[in-house]
Amino acid sequence: MGERAEPQRVEARQCFICGPDNPIGLRLRFHEDGAGIAADFVPSEAFVGYNGLVHGGVVAAVMDDAMANVWAHRGQPAVTVHLSVKFRRPVRPGQRLRVFAVALSARRGASQRVRAVVSHGDQVVAEGEGIVLVGERARLGANAP
Repeated sequence: MGERAEPQRVEARQCFICGPDNPIGLRLRFHEDGAGIAADFVPSEAFVGYNGLVHGGVVAAVMDDAMANVWAHRGQPAVTVHLSVKFRRPVRPGQRLRVFAVALSARRGASQRVRAVVSHGDQVVAEGEGIVLVGERARLGANAP
């Protein structure tokens, strides 16, 4: 019997969040974590917005990327088309954070619901839900017929 091949991962080498070739990006490395995916990261002073806090847009972008990576990490093209975020606590540069994302349903189809949480230790700093296009519709773009 042959061995099962690893799925070919969708590459986004210049991605600001997970691209290994982006010199100013976060370079998150996602891994499977139970039914979802996760990545640990430490934002630097380069990602500060107001008053010494990490910009909420950076936190939201991390959640967006994690949501799409639930599928992209396993080799399926995926793009987030809707994202709703609730910021619970401020984030300071140098804090070790974890993002976790998981599909909310097991249904098949191009449009999938997903949830993401960013935490610092046992404290949730942001959480949200979104809709991700998966497969050929993602490759063509969100406005594909």
